[in-house]
Amino acid sequence: MKKLLLITVCFLSINIMAQQTFVEMSPNINITSSASGVLDTFNLQYYFPCTAFVGEYGVESNGTYIYVAQWLGDTIGKYDLMGNVVEKFVIPGVERVRDMAYDGQYYYGGNNNEYFYVMDLENKVLIDTFHTSFNIRGMAYDPVEDVLWTSSNWSPEFNKIDKQGNILDSWIATGITMNAICGLAFDNYTYGGPSLWGFSQDSTGAMIVKYDIATQAQTGNMIDMKSISQTGSIAGGLYITDVPTRTNNILGGSIQNDVIFGFDLDYANQMVVGIDNKEMLPSFEIYPNPAKNEININIEIDNSVSIDCRIYGQSGQLLYDNNLQVSGSGSILVDISEYKSGTYFVQIIGNDGYSFTKKFIKVN
Repeated sequence: MKKLLLITVCFLSINIMAQQTFVEMSPNINITSSASGVLDTFNLQYYFPCTAFVGEYGVESNGTYIYVAQWLGDTIGKYDLMGNVVEKFVIPGVERVRDMAYDGQYYYGGNNNEYFYVMDLENKVLIDTFHTSFNIRGMAYDPVEDVLWTSSNWSPEFNKIDKQGNILDSWIATGITMNAICGLAFDNYTYGGPSLWGFSQDSTGAMIVKYDIATQAQTGNMIDMKSISQTGSIAGGLYITDVPTRTNNILGGSIQNDVIFGFDLDYANQMVVGIDNKEMLPSFEIYPNPAKNEININIEIDNSVSIDCRIYGQSGQLLYDNNLQVSGSGSILVDISEYKSGTYFVQIIGNDGYSFTKKFIKVN
């Protein structure tokens, strides 16, 4: 059994910071099946091309069928686990759905606006629409607390909300993390959880990452799904499900408008066991912390890099953005005297898509 390609975090050869452009759909709409042998190569449990319609992004499964949603339209498709299209349909009032979540009865989907749908896909009915104070892209259902987890637009913010859209908790992951989390899955099966799995458009365009909810940190290496796609890889939805015909839980997702895949959750956990080459990674400290009027952000790296330093509020608003060249070490002094008291996040970003985030507390 060959291992999935892993990408090890490294900031060597980082050049001037480049702003990534994130997109919604694979630019290649010519649907073709993948090369033979891919199931064995990647330990995939199922893998098939998107054939229901153009623009497949959102994906969710009840363990027997896989539902997909059309982000640029209003169509919903239903596959069996062999990749056969069972049916396609439209639910009046539902359109442009991105990622989806499933609570055992209803499906939930946001369309990158400040509301989300509650849908009965078995009976093709819109149950309700709830408004939020933020845009929703990735969605996952948490059966432990009977709540939803969401990722917000392109920022690295995660919100825990109730089923009516009220925010219960909000955080930006610390440590090594990625932006553009387009798909989200909740994992309460793995020892040490619960955890969130995210599908990111950063770096190669299709990176699966794992976050520890308790520590609010990214846990280790990332799984690069680019090589299972024959077109330009663009991450879509993500889900975790039980499949009655298999003993292990499945971590599944979509490469937008290209392929639907699923592989063992246990196997995925073997792939995210730690970060290598830690001596190559930049580090930074924030002091004082807590702080009243200003903070110092001290950055250290073994080589010369161009980085972007950002500060986010707890609700995800960008408050500070500064690009600088760091050679060996560098320090930034930021005036926070006008900030309200509370928790804030400093994010250091390199042009290969990786970022490092730490918290600080503002006091009066």
